[in-house]
Amino acid sequence: MKKVTIQNIAEELNLSRNTVAKALNGGNVSFETKMTVIQKAYEMGYSKLDQHLIEEMNSVMKDSNTGTILVLFNRAESFFWNRILTGISDELNKKGYRMQLHIVDESDITGEETLKLVVSDVKAIIFLCIFPIEFAQSMSKAGLPMTFFNAPVDAAEYLAIGDVLTLEGRFSVSRVVQKVIDMDKKTFGFIGYTKGCKTIYDRYCGFMETLRKNNLKPEQDCLFTRDAKNHYYDYEVIERIILSLSHIPEVFVCANDDIAKYVASALAKIDMQKARDIVLIGFDNTIEKEFFKSDIYTVDIRKEAVGRRLVKSVLDQIEEKMDHSIITLETYPII
Repeated sequence: MKKVTIQNIAEELNLSRNTVAKALNGGNVSFETKMTVIQKAYEMGYSKLDQHLIEEMNSVMKDSNTGTILVLFNRAESFFWNRILTGISDELNKKGYRMQLHIVDESDITGEETLKLVVSDVKAIIFLCIFPIEFAQSMSKAGLPMTFFNAPVDAAEYLAIGDVLTLEGRFSVSRVVQKVIDMDKKTFGFIGYTKGCKTIYDRYCGFMETLRKNNLKPEQDCLFTRDAKNHYYDYEVIERIILSLSHIPEVFVCANDDIAKYVASALAKIDMQKARDIVLIGFDNTIEKEFFKSDIYTVDIRKEAVGRRLVKSVLDQIEEKMDHSIITLETYPII
């Protein structure tokens, strides 16, 4: 019999030789890809397949078909969300569950159509993004464990029906703002809808508390915290704001990196030097290296870890009925 090689396995799976080699040697590939490669290598009689990989594959197959976890989403995909979804998918695969991702139609306000997805195989629901409480309460009729990623500023209604996972923002933003104050910056603005969700509200609180601690006040005409179209996640909205300003503060603290990039791009239309000089603070660590202003201060989130923690929350609820809780994950200022 012809000896089976890594190249043979790669050709069977339509993967690169490098990907297969990583999967068989502890490299950085998704759990799903790893299991697929191991199974194919076993089927083809690959002689160098380690026994512990065979045992891992058998364990996963034994625990498979445990059920489906429904993941509800209401935004277009992006790099930020893709990595969280990767974390969810990988962790569910390890635990023997399947992930069913559903983009909720805006017209399904009551959740009646989405509720039809809850068949006997669905064991729990993860909500990405913030859904109206009416929608969440409707989904709770299914009687399944639920975990929400983020929530309104007052999360009490969500906590009554499921766990709430949020990201620490108050202290991490405070550290970045303090770093900028130590650079002798004195004029500050803020852009972000502070009543839109708990995470952005916490970031705003960290910003304001740090200014007060340093006997500083924000520029009142540079505070944009009320609701706006798409909660400021719209370049045209940011451009109108920047064009309307009578002066530009030394620092703009933004609810996230996307808004920070919009501010930089809008400023570049007015004065490229100002766009380069202004200090921008964002959140999420999604600034591309090739973006013209790559020196935006930000806060990192271990996005795959967020996905894994969401899975842990619902699986814990499946295994043991317990009181709902607010789970706050650490974030990492890049300063």
